[in-house]
Formats: sequence, structure tokens, C-alpha cells
Amino acid sequence: MLKRLFLNWEESISLLQLRGITIEQLLIIKNKWERKNQLIQAINQLNKEKNQLTKKGRETAQLVINLNAKIDIKEQELEKIKKELQELTEKIPNIPTPVDKTSDKEKADKKTEYFHDIKNNLTHEKILKKLKIINEEKSIKLSGSKFVVYQGLGSQLLHTLINFLLTENSRKGYQLFDTPYLVNAHNLYNTGQFHKFQDSLYKIEDSNFYLLPTAEVSLVNLYQDQILREEDLPLNLCAYSPCFRAERMASGEKNKGLVRLHQFHKVELVKIVKPEDSYQELEKLVSDVRNLLHLLKITHRVIEISVKELGFSAAKQYDIEVWLPVSKEWLEISSCSNCEDFQTERAKIRVKKANGQKYYPHSLNGSALAIDRLIATIMEYYYDSGENSLQLPECLRKFVYNEQ
Repeated sequence: MLKRLFLNWEESISLLQLRGITIEQLLIIKNKWERKNQLIQAINQLNKEKNQLTKKGRETAQLVINLNAKIDIKEQELEKIKKELQELTEKIPNIPTPVDKTSDKEKADKKTEYFHDIKNNLTHEKILKKLKIINEEKSIKLSGSKFVVYQGLGSQLLHTLINFLLTENSRKGYQLFDTPYLVNAHNLYNTGQFHKFQDSLYKIEDSNFYLLPTAEVSLVNLYQDQILREEDLPLNLCAYSPCFRAERMASGEKNKGLVRLHQFHKVELVKIVKPEDSYQELEKLVSDVRNLLHLLKITHRVIEISVKELGFSAAKQYDIEVWLPVSKEWLEISSCSNCEDFQTERAKIRVKKANGQKYYPHSLNGSALAIDRLIATIMEYYYDSGENSLQLPECLRKFVYNEQ
């Protein structure tokens, strides 16, 4: 990221200012970066002089000792500068890609698709209770508010959707993974989650482990400290996981029911691609997510997120929102981001070309989909008030264990 920062210095300043970063912060980083490079050059020069003196024999021994002392002083300063740079840059979000001047609303209207066949006049919260999809009383007894016990039809629907989403994403060419639900702090740093969810992470006491906030962390870090072959790109990865976030702002009318939970279910997609392909792959990622909503016949729209509202690791981001026809509101169900080389540089994921050159690939991620919110959405689309039953769409029926 630093190379890009200094390569397009003026533009980067203006874009990062929109993300709350001051010129003063960036100038400090620039000064330390330049000092780091000066020290590296000076150390290389001193080592070159030392090697030349060493060849001359004993008469230069004291000169070599003096040079070693100078090298040691500069190496100590270099390590100090590197540590300071690390601390400063880890607080800087990714440099965004400028969005065009079209408003978010205009973009959304162009990409909105509507489906009309609703036989329901109840909101999803009321349907959840009426069909006993979840048991709020038992949820509170077990874990408190903003946790969910699915029961009966609810549990069946949860697993039906997990199987449906994994199957459809696999058909699209994504390799499936099941990863641990505990990750260490280093993995969270690599993907930028420490900053993004710093107030929402659940830490295991007396350990370096955290509960997984999103499977994005696991999927990207599968390849940390590795050199990949260029011919193996793109990597298309997929994993289901429960996700754990404290969600300090989880209370309130808009976050009722299944909308914002401390433990929720999600299928995540990650792509690791060539830099020149990443924005085309972002559009494909959005298309793959939308395909799921097409199959479910759920009205949705795509919104390009403004620079000010980007996720910490994202250079460009689209949110996909579904329309709740009874509640009369839009609900985010997926966020698709191009992180460029922000995550791969942190995770030390490199790609080797046929000619031996190495580079950092770009990483992308997207939810496909947020399952609890999808259940809330399905309630409003597929509940039949007259029959008092849930009539699932054709695409889900083959995944149901026993239709009810």
C-alpha cells in the first residue's frame, strides 16, 4: 500500500482525507519511509566498504571494527523506524478507488430488480413468532439478547439455506472450505479486522485467540506467507461459518429480530486474483451473489459505497440490499469488496510469474449470503397469510429434509 501511496501522493492524500486521515499523519509516514530507505542505502554502502576492506587483510582490521560499529548503530535505528512505520501504517485504511459522480440512489435504481407475488401482510418479526421459527425465551436463558435458538422449521430452514448456498457457490466454481472458528490476532491484522471490528471482537481470555468475525479472515489467511503460481489464479474460495461480533449498536427498532445478532450465520466468498483482473472479478463477484437472489426471486438492489463509508480494507465496495415488501424497507444482505493488495501485502501472499518476478495479488470478498437476514427476508416473501404456512421457492425444496 505504501508504494501506491507515494506513487500517487497528491491523489492518495485527497482520497484518504475523505476517510478521516490527516495530511499530518501521512507526512509523518512519508518522512519515516524516506528515512528508512536512506538507512538501507547507507547500510548497504557500509557493508560494501567493509567487504572491500576485509579483502586487504589485517592492516584494515580496526577500520572494519569501526565500520561494524557504524552499521550496528544504523541497523538499530532502522529497526526502530520499521517498528514505528508498522504502528503508523496499520491505522491507515486502504486507499480507495474514486467512485464516479452518479449518486448511490441512481446506481441503485438502475440495478434494482422486482418480483411481485406476495401473499402476506405480516412483518418478518411477527411471522417468526407465529411459525415458531425461533425461541426467544430459550435464547435469552442460554445466552441473553441478540442470540438465537432456531427450532423445528427454523432449524430446518437454516440448514436448508446453508446447503443451498454452498451448493450454488460450488457450481459457480468456488472451492469449499471448513475452517476453525477461532483465529489468532495475526490473522485478524492481516485482513484488517482488528481495526474494522476492534470494538466488536470476542477474545478468548488468557489466549491469543478470537472468535471468528467472518470467514473472510480464514479464507485469505489460508495462503499467508506463501508464493503462489500465477497459472493457479484466480483462486475462488467459499466457506460457511457462524460469525461472532459484539455489535455494540445492536439495539433499536431497526435491529430487531434476526437483523443484527451477536452470533449469526454467513457464507463467505473470497477471490485471490491478478491485479489487472481484480475489478472485472469484483463485478463477477457481485453477479454471483445476485444470482442467488435471482434464484430465490427476491427483489434487491446494488449500491456503490462512497469513499467515506468504505470498509477499512476495501478500495471499492458494493452493498447488496434486499427489499422487505411488508416492512417496506431495504436490508443489507451482502457486501462485496475489492481490497486490492492491502490484505495480501499484510499476509505476505505473493505470486510468482513464469519469468521469476513476484508480486502481491489482489483479494476480494463478499457475503453469499448473510443467512439470518435471508431467513427474515424469506418470511416476508414466502409466508402465505391465508394458509398460515411457509411456501418455499422451488430452488430450495430439494434441500429440505422433510417439507413442512
